[in-house]
Amino acid sequence: MLENKINTHNKTIKKFLLVGVLVSMMSCSPTVNYIGKNYSPTQNIDVFLDTNDVKKNYEVIGKVDGISGVLGSSYQEIQDKVVQTAKEKGADAVILYNMEQRVIGSNSSSNTVEHRQWMRNTTTESTNITEDVLHADFIKYIP
Repeated sequence: MLENKINTHNKTIKKFLLVGVLVSMMSCSPTVNYIGKNYSPTQNIDVFLDTNDVKKNYEVIGKVDGISGVLGSSYQEIQDKVVQTAKEKGADAVILYNMEQRVIGSNSSSNTVEHRQWMRNTTTESTNITEDVLHADFIKYIP
């Protein structure tokens, strides 16, 4: 009886650990918010940093925000995720046009020290919680 309870407890702990590992991995990887049209997936994507660099006629088929994970992602990792999503949505190219660091929260702490009855020193510290965002357009070439 006791052995069954221990085995059940161990299985429960393993499940929680697995969920924790999965959540940690997902919070590290970038995410993409996409709004637009969907076409058949494409294999090759052109990447541009300016609309003037696009030498073909095109239409914008969607807008995307690539967002770093909670634990942070590099802009290269975000760009890779944006390009992967562009292929899935059937874009021919991506125009990357803006990077920003968005404040999503803040932490603050305060510490007061009394040196004497009449002398009090208060220190307040505040830090912002940020995420990196890469904005882009997905385009389709017009024949």
